[in-house]
Amino acid sequence: MRRAQFAVPVVAALLGAAATAVVIAASDDGAGALGRQQGLIGIGQGEAMTSTEIYERAAPGVVYIRASTVQPAGGAFRAEANGELATTTGSGFVLDDDGRVLTSAHVISGVTSLQVSFADGQTVPAHVVAKDEGTDLAVLEVPTDGLDLRPLELGDSSQVVAGDQVVAIGNPTGFQATAGTGRVSATGRRVEAPGGYLIEGVLQTDAVIEPATSGGPLLGSDGRVVGILSRIGSAPPFAIPSNLVRDVLDQLREGHKVIRPYLGLHGRAVEGGVLVDRIDADSPADAAGLHVDDVIEAVDGEPVSASVDVLAEVEEREPGDTLELRVLRDGARGDVSVRLGERPATLPMGR
Repeated sequence: MRRAQFAVPVVAALLGAAATAVVIAASDDGAGALGRQQGLIGIGQGEAMTSTEIYERAAPGVVYIRASTVQPAGGAFRAEANGELATTTGSGFVLDDDGRVLTSAHVISGVTSLQVSFADGQTVPAHVVAKDEGTDLAVLEVPTDGLDLRPLELGDSSQVVAGDQVVAIGNPTGFQATAGTGRVSATGRRVEAPGGYLIEGVLQTDAVIEPATSGGPLLGSDGRVVGILSRIGSAPPFAIPSNLVRDVLDQLREGHKVIRPYLGLHGRAVEGGVLVDRIDADSPADAAGLHVDDVIEAVDGEPVSASVDVLAEVEEREPGDTLELRVLRDGARGDVSVRLGERPATLPMGR
């Protein structure tokens, strides 16, 4: 199962409107071509381009996504009964000539209908081929008749280092792609997203960004996509590395479901460990007898000081593995054994 603006005919911008273990819902006919990389940018690996050249080549492959969704009532990835219909917007980019489009999963969460608009002004309906909320990725499919598709090529994010120049492109309004330039400020970061998801190895950038461009590409100096932009609420923007994207697409191509381990608790850092402030009903944590207000001090003997530490320990295991948690409860310490489960498609309500 084992993750400064430049002068163009548009104004600056980026990013948008962002984990571990979820569902991949793939259509019968959709997965086979997802791993193909038919690149718009046919240049040698490592050949540098100017920011303007990158924008001019990549912008025709960047799309605007408009989704009618059920507004979640209790979490970024959970559409609950009696939720209100709402419109969300985001960006994406063309993956291949078969009409596949990559975007952020949170852009299409709870979707009831989808439209994708292209650089030439054409707008077409779309449907979800697959999504993985654990990495905040989703693949859409559009009818190809009459479309001038301009696929972008995934690069090698393992070659990205702090200080590299990047260009972030999105289409937050549906009129014209916007872009911001900057540098990679950090690599290999862990991001905890709503719902208890942990995304490993993310990229951070100081490129100019704005809401409603989640799902757009972050491009390296050779014009290839090194990350997929993502932002949730007030959380700092980040980019899912392209190599993680490729891994997920490969699993889809092979017809596999992405299966991840599940603990089912949520916590926050306190002195001495992680305070449990919510436990998912009927989760492994619930079955093991963990309580709200327990303080987790260590996992399998390794001290933890933040919730991402606990999630990271979970991510290294498989469903069915057992974790030993050292817990402080009402002044008394003890060990709790938890047998990890498989992450459900829809998270249950917390206790």
